[in-house]
Amino acid sequence: MIAQRLIGKQVGRGAFGIAREVKATEKKFGKDSVINSTLGTFFCEDEKLGVLELVNKTYRELESPDIYGYAAGVSGSAEYKEAVKKSIFGTHCEEIVKNSFVDVASTPGGTGAIYTAFKGYGNDGNTVLLPEYMWDAYVHITGANRLNNVIYKLFDGNKFNTKDFSEKMLEVVKRDGRVLAVINDPCQNPTGYSLSFEEWKEVVEILKEASKYGEVILINDIAYLDYDFRGRDNAREYMNLFLGLPENVLILFAYSMSKSFTSYGLRTGAIVALSSSKKVIDEFTVVAEYLCRSSWSNVSRGGMALLVKAYEDENIINGINAERDQWVEILKKRAEIFERKSEEVGLAYCPFSSGFFLTIPLEKNKEEIVNDLKEKKVFVLPIKNGIRIAICSISCKKLEILPKLIKESIDKFNK
Repeated sequence: MIAQRLIGKQVGRGAFGIAREVKATEKKFGKDSVINSTLGTFFCEDEKLGVLELVNKTYRELESPDIYGYAAGVSGSAEYKEAVKKSIFGTHCEEIVKNSFVDVASTPGGTGAIYTAFKGYGNDGNTVLLPEYMWDAYVHITGANRLNNVIYKLFDGNKFNTKDFSEKMLEVVKRDGRVLAVINDPCQNPTGYSLSFEEWKEVVEILKEASKYGEVILINDIAYLDYDFRGRDNAREYMNLFLGLPENVLILFAYSMSKSFTSYGLRTGAIVALSSSKKVIDEFTVVAEYLCRSSWSNVSRGGMALLVKAYEDENIINGINAERDQWVEILKKRAEIFERKSEEVGLAYCPFSSGFFLTIPLEKNKEEIVNDLKEKKVFVLPIKNGIRIAICSISCKKLEILPKLIKESIDKFNK
């Protein structure tokens, strides 16, 4: 009885399904004997969920109407939209807003932003370019919106594969007169790769070339923006390259408070549009509001009020940033341990820069390897072409032994 367009569509078990197995194993054998590398949330070294204390304090000090009331405006309050711009663009905000047209619509997390981008800019049958290593929800959301997808190779050696990205983009835009493309950067999920400024310059030139043949929509998923090991300013420097693009090139940022503000359950995010054309942004304003009203209506007022309050007081946002920076240092240490131990045992992994995740590429026997790891009470997330390792959730102590356990399981089936 379901709609024809949804026949055969299913999510699969994913990280949340595996989490139930993890809990059962921890209950049986004890938490210390289990390595849980599934969910993409930050856990401290005591293996408890990390919540930024100043975020928690700021939220709890909100007035009751700012938590329980409906949001002011379907697409978010004006104050929230300004706070989102500051959060995304950082020290580059004034220059970017002054030299382009920008608007914001609130969404339930970054997922809502991706959904809005695909729904609002993909005609039935259009094609979305997706990276070969990716967050699998991209595929589900394209399917739910009657869109096709084409996979571009993410790496050329240890660098971003600009050649394949360019070829796929030009192929689609010449055929369809329109192309949507997703780049999850910085700190890509699931590999942890971040494009360099020079690589972004190449991407922008590709967008310009593609715009000669049709409309180009780039969706920049920035969920892990504030965990870039290069620091906040350097992580955002590439955004200046989006100024002065042809008017038929639209940049859409998928913004989330989940990771940066440890507000996973508040489901607060935004889709942010940047263009050289006022007309394009005026269209975005109308359509984004329509899509909000015709789906989730509006998002958590408390989540939006939290961000507004943080950016109204420099002491609060500076304190949050400083607290988060301590976690970035922990992630750096965890990454260093995993990389060092992997090199010791000869475990290959995809190019990594920073963030929550690394990826072990696997061509074959992935299911057997994952099941063998479960026998060792090690839980990893299987993805297309590999397995994801969530260093965000694993203590340094357990990361010391994890690469050896993975390598042994791989060698057992891939001799």
